[in-house]
Amino acid sequence: MKRILVPVDGSPASMKAALMAIDIAKTYGSKITFFSVVRRPELIGTAISGGIGYAGDLRKVVEGLTDRQRKMLDEFVEGLNCTDVNCTKDILVGEPYEEIISHAKYIEADLIVMGRRGYSKVQRFFLGSVSQRVVSDAPCPVLVVNEDIQSE
Repeated sequence: MKRILVPVDGSPASMKAALMAIDIAKTYGSKITFFSVVRRPELIGTAISGGIGYAGDLRKVVEGLTDRQRKMLDEFVEGLNCTDVNCTKDILVGEPYEEIISHAKYIEADLIVMGRRGYSKVQRFFLGSVSQRVVSDAPCPVLVVNEDIQSE
């Protein structure tokens, strides 16, 4: 197992997944790529309304979101004990599950280790599940680490 991809959203579930990935990497001498996805503004409903300057404003929104995500990822990884583990960080913009799958293919990941937030059945119905989509379409095995399940 040479490469492990760890999607990070800053949640306790992604922290649990990161810690597990580090243990696996230390055991097998794997490289870890910590990976975060900035959702495009049109996907999260925060795009600035159309009109003059729309493209420039949207670009600034994406840059701001990317800077914030990069800071979160940097702080997240700094809080881990990655001694003796080769780690890199990547950030892309897009739909999270699509970018996770695409990046796993790009880095030729042997394993994806990701957290699942533990949404209730109702929340999963309305919000969807990134982990379920990744498991369905991933090019490699996926280890899903559950956060404590919330009441249903």
